[in-house]
Amino acid sequence: MIRTTLLFTLLALLFAATTVAQKTTFTHDDTLRGSVTPERAWWDLTFYNLKVKVEPAGKSISGSNEIHYKVLKTNKLLQIDLQPPLRIERVEQDGQPLTANKQGRNVYWVELKKEQKPGARESITVWYSGQPQAAKHAPWDGGFSWSRDKTGKPFVATSCQGLGASVWWPCKDHMYDEPDSQAISVTVPLPLMDVSNGRLRRTTDNGDSTRTFEWFVSNPVNNYGINVNIADYAHFSDTFQGEKGPLSLDFYVLPQNLEKAKVQFKQVNGMLQAFEHWFGPYPFYEDGYKLVEVPYLGMEHQSSVTYGNAYRNGYLGMDLSKPAGD
Repeated sequence: MIRTTLLFTLLALLFAATTVAQKTTFTHDDTLRGSVTPERAWWDLTFYNLKVKVEPAGKSISGSNEIHYKVLKTNKLLQIDLQPPLRIERVEQDGQPLTANKQGRNVYWVELKKEQKPGARESITVWYSGQPQAAKHAPWDGGFSWSRDKTGKPFVATSCQGLGASVWWPCKDHMYDEPDSQAISVTVPLPLMDVSNGRLRRTTDNGDSTRTFEWFVSNPVNNYGINVNIADYAHFSDTFQGEKGPLSLDFYVLPQNLEKAKVQFKQVNGMLQAFEHWFGPYPFYEDGYKLVEVPYLGMEHQSSVTYGNAYRNGYLGMDLSKPAGD
């Protein structure tokens, strides 16, 4: 009886897998997004310098990304990914304008004029703007989450693990390649602040009712892990004495939740201690550890973990470590 049941189970699984395979069709857009195309393969990412201005009132963004790379072999076409309704405005290399031809829905092939010599280190700068896709069910169906806190101030965050980083900034949107480091500069209206990955290097008052926050990630980082979190945040900090020495812990929360956060986030030290015991040192001591309140459930962004669990233990208050019914 057990063998018969197992046989029928395996046959059912095989049938289901075959049915799914038969129904799956891949488009040209899928190929451009999911494969290491010739227009991606010839260059190796080394550094991103992303600059973006966020305007919550119009739910729009604008900015540029300076993309540094090492030439692996000669080519004249370079693939940049950017999802509509965002659009590329212009591209330059060494101050010279370049042509960016759209391929399908989400891809641009940039025509390079300069000879790309193997071993050389080059860069292009891409300017872009528009209203990025709004998240439908963040973080699973992500994009920009445009919300407001209880006082009516903007409360904004990004999440893009499924859709890819090109849903809000131009990049090489494939997980096979990562920059060695990244700069992130975000301009927001006063009195808001931005919290992104890595260490805060500088804050600049622009004299036009905006401020710019400059962050730097010194470790390799996947593009979907880069995030923007914007609110009128309250900040407090702590230190974890870890296996590689002191690790800075920074917490950014809505002011009305400050006291609750100070109690709930005491768990961070114990969590890090447990993880270091079982898995080794936290990988990003150089970039610190941040926990940032956002208007969705949260996500594990590198060095800028987002949190939206309403200051309750478990998953939205549910303890999923126990069997159902306990």
